[in-house]
Amino acid sequence: MLTQIGVEIGLDATEVGRVLAGDDYAADVQRDIAEARQVGVTGVPFFVFNGKYAVSGAQDSAVFVDVLQKVFQEMDAR
Repeated sequence: MLTQIGVEIGLDATEVGRVLAGDDYAADVQRDIAEARQVGVTGVPFFVFNGKYAVSGAQDSAVFVDVLQKVFQEMDAR
């Protein structure tokens, strides 16, 4: 199923199969897991914006709009 989805979005089937069977991205996954533990992720969905704001669980779209506006304001202030 994952290979099929990859092909549907334009990836090479052989490469998708190779990546899924191997551990090319194992270190990246371990870093993501460590970061999730550090910020207190206990379930999914969980979103982290700009390494600073977290949204846990299924939220109304207004919550995401608010967080994104804060992030964009901070980026503009730089």
